[in-house]
Amino acid sequence: MKILVRNAAWPIGVTLATVLAMACSSVDEKPAPPPAATAKPAPAPAPAAPPAPAPAKSESAKASKTKAVEVEGVISAVGQRTITFQMERKGKVREEVVGVDDKTKIEKAGSNVKLRDLQETDKALINYEPEAYTPALAIKVVGKGEIQKVGGDD
Repeated sequence: MKILVRNAAWPIGVTLATVLAMACSSVDEKPAPPPAATAKPAPAPAPAAPPAPAPAKSESAKASKTKAVEVEGVISAVGQRTITFQMERKGKVREEVVGVDDKTKIEKAGSNVKLRDLQETDKALINYEPEAYTPALAIKVVGKGEIQKVGGDD
């Protein structure tokens, strides 16, 4: 057994060395570009522009992209990661479901609370994006409401 290992080890080593040499030689190295012969002097720095207008533009651009609305509704159900609320639209009571995550600010009686602290019949201001499938931004309980029959005559 020892003789077999000794006799087989050196051909395997030679084969691996040959493969490594071939792999390294097949890499196509490109020479670094030559440095520019004439270096132009750097232009003088421009006077610093006030940075205040740029953030205002980006904030207004974000506001136009995200169409968050704040609606008043009565919470009709509280799930593990969602709330269902009723709101009146076009003279009819409609229900909507919105997600809630760790970033959603939930306020009740002037203090921050968890989703499990919300109850059915809580009247709340819900800040969310109705056109996006994203969690609510904020929920603020403002009192008690009454759950109504959803829909109506169409």
